[in-house]
Amino acid sequence: MKLKNIINTLSLAAVALVATGCQDTDAQTDVLEVGAPAFVSITPDETSVLLFGEKTITVTFDKNINFATKNTSQITLNGKAVKYANVAGVSKSLTIKADVDFSKTQKLHIPAGLVMGPQKKTYDKDIDITWEVKPLADNIATQMTQKLGWGWNLGNHFDTSDTQWGYWDGVTTITAAPFNTLAAAGAKTVRIPVTWTNHMDATNTIAAGYLTEVADVVDKALAAGLNVIINTHHDSFETTLGDCANDATKAEATAALIQTLWTQVANKFKNYDEKLIFEAFNEVHAGDNWSAGSDAENALLNEWNQIAVDAIRATGGNNATRWIAISHYAANVDQVIANLQLPENDSHIIVAAHCYDPYNFCLAPVASGTNSWGHNANAGTSVDGANEEYVIAQLFKLRQAYIEKGIPCYLGEYGCVWQTTDNANAFRKYYLEFYCRAAYLAGIPMFVWDNNSKGSGNEANGYLDHADGSWLNDGGTVVPMMIKACTDTDESYWFNTIWDKSPVYEAPAE
Repeated sequence: MKLKNIINTLSLAAVALVATGCQDTDAQTDVLEVGAPAFVSITPDETSVLLFGEKTITVTFDKNINFATKNTSQITLNGKAVKYANVAGVSKSLTIKADVDFSKTQKLHIPAGLVMGPQKKTYDKDIDITWEVKPLADNIATQMTQKLGWGWNLGNHFDTSDTQWGYWDGVTTITAAPFNTLAAAGAKTVRIPVTWTNHMDATNTIAAGYLTEVADVVDKALAAGLNVIINTHHDSFETTLGDCANDATKAEATAALIQTLWTQVANKFKNYDEKLIFEAFNEVHAGDNWSAGSDAENALLNEWNQIAVDAIRATGGNNATRWIAISHYAANVDQVIANLQLPENDSHIIVAAHCYDPYNFCLAPVASGTNSWGHNANAGTSVDGANEEYVIAQLFKLRQAYIEKGIPCYLGEYGCVWQTTDNANAFRKYYLEFYCRAAYLAGIPMFVWDNNSKGSGNEANGYLDHADGSWLNDGGTVVPMMIKACTDTDESYWFNTIWDKSPVYEAPAE
């Protein structure tokens, strides 16, 4: 009987203990937050660049908060009331939207007493945050930027060459003339895109005569005092990334092709000095998909970059330390930043990207001639979200991802076609100057695409005659303008200097 009572007593105690434990746990989740909120962080933080356009700023506290929207006007950015401030639901964050101007310094002010916590306790201190566009540091990346400056592409020559179709730019032999014209205008670099696989035999050996022909043009550009970049461009593997990612046999064969191609090219140029730069690939992508690669495709492209770099380095000579540019899916700015893996233990790597945004202004304008770009654009045909704010954002992404970290980076292709009306061409000139100045302020060298087209409209990217070095269209004024925008050290030559010169849209006469 006593044993039974003892067991019953212990059982009741155990139940009570469990109940008490559950009670304590529940109580912990129901504890009310007390006291005033405390400021924790702000996004973007003060190390970021806050530059032009409507921006979202998030201010986070240590407790759930309330904010009376009637007080929005008391929150200011550079002395002007912000557009919006609110707390969405139960949250620790105050979301602010503000129009950011072109000032190099942005100052946010949130007065004390506006943000409330539990029991209407307020945060009783002013919040003052400053963002500043600081000068770029003197590092290897900015030194490379100064070296490369503004450049030009010898487009649709070697990159379209084969034994059947010849050279798409219509020039059989490239003379020194275009390079001399560029050097005299102040250009520093020429990018010479090259297709190699069209000139390989069954054993993947590049024709010796073709290698010599390419080297002859490289020599002419170097003799003019220009830096030179040569790459693989429109080669057989440029669109087969998807096939290789899904077929191990194709992947192995392509890896071997890349290795032997770059071994041959590197050996041909191994004694050239540092003014010659290799670029592993152009715009590698999968089939007709230009948007983004799969995980497998992205990983394989990083492998291809490493194969090309290893092949070049293995040839020795000046190639042991030659600068090599690598890119990622379609050379797209966002894909490069998101997915490119830099080779390990190699201090002579440059990151390359391309950008022709917005496409329907830069490369394929509408036939009616109503093309325009920027804050004065025709709302009916301009591309929303791809105007001045977009250009700045894309280039400053590259600045933050690479230049500020001491990693050289360039925009290997950009440009805008010769348009079909005077008004559209005025916007083209505005676009090119704004883009180039934004690149300078971001620390990004720029190389314009030139395919020797003498017409207007789609793909009409002619600036300089590839044969005699004379200017095409308005090349004689727009090229020096781009060079100045990409290289001028005058600190007063800022975004607003160009913004104020924007043309006004004029509808074409019917």
